[in-house]
Amino acid sequence: ASKELYEKLVGLEGKDLEVEIRKVFEDQRSRLSKLLNLPEGTEVILCPSGSDAEYIPIAIARALKGDVTIENGVTQLREVGAGTAPASMGQFFSTHAPLMGRLDPDAKVLDGFEGIDGAIIAAREKDGSVVNASEEMDRFVESALAKGAYPIVHGVFGGKTGLRDIKMPGSADCGEKTLGVVDACQARFSLDELHGWLGQDSLVLFTASKFYQAPPFCGAVIVPATIAEKLRSSSTPGHSDMFNSQGLGGFLTDKELPSCLESWSPLLKDDDVSNVGLAFRWEAGLAGMEAIASVPDSVRIDAVKEWGKT
Repeated sequence: ASKELYEKLVGLEGKDLEVEIRKVFEDQRSRLSKLLNLPEGTEVILCPSGSDAEYIPIAIARALKGDVTIENGVTQLREVGAGTAPASMGQFFSTHAPLMGRLDPDAKVLDGFEGIDGAIIAAREKDGSVVNASEEMDRFVESALAKGAYPIVHGVFGGKTGLRDIKMPGSADCGEKTLGVVDACQARFSLDELHGWLGQDSLVLFTASKFYQAPPFCGAVIVPATIAEKLRSSSTPGHSDMFNSQGLGGFLTDKELPSCLESWSPLLKDDDVSNVGLAFRWEAGLAGMEAIASVPDSVRIDAVKEWGKT
């Protein structure tokens, strides 16, 4: 599948490449929506990886709430991606960024992401016993709200060892009080579970590079309809530096965005930059998903459970 896309794009450059990649990403978002049977109004943001996806809830929180103190609570340290914890605090987590290349050695925090604080909860105690992360997140939310902060609260639906948090947090008061994030990057969930998270207004982090065996660095953020509508009616974010080349612009262009983020598009628009590699990786991921699309959800989940026992 990726080779076919390569053969379609090879030789294109400049405006011709920009136009075709925009069409490719639009098609890929549409196919992913169909495969996951996403409810009407739900939107999809494509992004380079599950760790990079952690920047998106921060940007959405800023778009929804403006210049407020944001605190971010993340669970399952060491059983989620190594970049998850620093990215959730608005920090770079690698020596390179997808659209910037090698970073300056002094680059620590993305532009516009300064001042993010929060809590990072380990998956396990030193003796290997499981931490009740959901209970820790409840305390984190209570503390953040008491301080007048806006909390982003995570739940992990299957880390690297299959560990699942007890509770997948929703967004309180349609995202007005808190922003819930479900890390489902392993993609080992049923459609009913996914739709349940979206029904409680949770953002869902997803990758095709785990269960569906796409090449690494193949991520997405699924935005529930209620939050998408709020974003659609929101004005251009005041923190415009958040979208420059040392901020989100080092990871995304407007071509990966859905229509609900039209207000972000002028800030991320760069006709000279296209993440062609991401398009190839998602083409492989979607081919993997489409190959088993006819398998009933119950059969697929039973296979996941059986795999988890081995």
